[in-house]
Amino acid sequence: MQERFVTTSELCERYGRHRNTLQRWQTTKGFPKPVIQGGHGAESRWRESDLKAWEDKQVFGS
Repeated sequence: MQERFVTTSELCERYGRHRNTLQRWQTTKGFPKPVIQGGHGAESRWRESDLKAWEDKQVFGS
């Protein structure tokens, strides 16, 4: 099965938060770092599996 990648815009919509919040979560809540760093108009991308694992930790408090 091929890994799905999620863009910054998709994450902002998914969580209802601004991209700055995602960056803050990386230092305060252990939010995954992007596997493909954006720049010059390109969006960063995260592995769907990394996001799911992070979400599961948030729900269960592990």
